[in-house]
Amino acid sequence: SYVPNLVLERALFVRERSDGLYHVITYLTSKMIDELMVNCVGSAIVSAIVFYGLKLQGEWILFWLAYFVAVCVGVSMAYCVASFVPNLDVGNALVPIYAVTLLFFSGFLISIPDIPPWWRWYSYICHSRYAWGATMINQFQGANNIMYLGNQTVLEFYQLDGVKSKWTYVGFTALFFVFFFCATWAILSFKRYTIR
Repeated sequence: SYVPNLVLERALFVRERSDGLYHVITYLTSKMIDELMVNCVGSAIVSAIVFYGLKLQGEWILFWLAYFVAVCVGVSMAYCVASFVPNLDVGNALVPIYAVTLLFFSGFLISIPDIPPWWRWYSYICHSRYAWGATMINQFQGANNIMYLGNQTVLEFYQLDGVKSKWTYVGFTALFFVFFFCATWAILSFKRYTIR
């Protein structure tokens, strides 16, 4: 739902930018602040209902931040795609395709050791791996790390037992937001869409 926002406003953006009304960074920052303010409140409510309703373990603040930062990455990634696609149909096709590939390489559907070696690199550039890993560590660290399969705990099974800090994984997820934001800024700054 974020792709149509930029694509549908493209003609307005091009006209107002060429008229010198604002810089690309001003436009992009205002769009991001608008989206993220709504998502901040919404994600806090949803994460509180889920966390306390299911009586999850760990810290609620980490659970919420991991969710909120993952949503922020999704917004910035959709904006990045919308900044270079020629039309709405292409954008609405590319975003779900990319998002589905992330499911396979986050370590949840296919554990990291089971990913073929020639594809394992993709799991390191998969933001959902880090957001999901932070919430798993938050839930199962310490006394909550129950035995899962055989002699392995949950964190050992998903190879998250060696992670020093769950907050590091939230930070890694935030780096993806920065990357997609900067990529969108660069594309909007240098791509020529139409001639007025």
